Amino acid sequence: MTKPVEGARQRTLLALLLISPKNVVTKDQFFEELWRDKLPGAPDNALQAIVARVRKVLASEFGEDFTRINLVTHPHGYSLDVEPDQVDAHVFSSLTAEAEARAHLHPEAARDLLDRALGLWQGSALQGVSGGLICESAATQLEEMRLSAIEARIRLNIEISGHASVISELKRMTSLYPWREQLSELLMISLYRTGRQAEAIEAYNHLRRRLVDGFGLEPSQNLTKCMMAVLRQDPGLGEPARNTVHKKAVTALVR
Repeated sequence: MTKPVEGARQRTLLALLLISPKNVVTKDQFFEELWRDKLPGAPDNALQAIVARVRKVLASEFGEDFTRINLVTHPHGYSLDVEPDQVDAHVFSSLTAEAEARAHLHPEAARDLLDRALGLWQGSALQGVSGGLICESAATQLEEMRLSAIEARIRLNIEISGHASVISELKRMTSLYPWREQLSELLMISLYRTGRQAEAIEAYNHLRRRLVDGFGLEPSQNLTKCMMAVLRQDPGLGEPARNTVHKKAVTALVR
């Protein structure tokens, strides 16, 4: 849609219809998502009023015929009969699935698919929607898919262009999402492989401080193993570049 939908309840109603296009969303589901435990005195009438406003929005955007045919009234609810490939969230899911299938043999094509998928995002999932458990669950799932797609693209960039090409993005992502330890592990390994062993260890120490101070948690066993592998220059990490730091500097960083 070219124009944002005004009103949190209108946005929520439209989101519910688009989460599962062509499926009926029941009145009870609308009541729960739109009002939770604070139903209006005449909930059926209130729901119809919101649907009527959404009809006007869709008609102004796509035309009266589209709205009459596709926004369908059922005995116990409503459905929006559009194809999944007309909904960005479902296009994103399809592109990421295709990228995963092609990543092994065609990494550059897979990366292009992920670029297209991530380019669909224009903010957080279901931004401006004030729904209940259905909307919250969908938003959480979409955000997890977005972060997984970013991680997959970073791995492909490493395969195609090398570790140095992803360090800036990994630093930004680990700052935004310190609990995504796979990102921190990728950052540590990328720093190590480019001859920046001291920075790799400092990245671990910085993450540990954030986890302990912010969440009362220690890094996972896997991440700690990665740090120990960096310390002892484990051959399993691959050969670092030649400008590795002196052992005294490494020792000072981990005290």
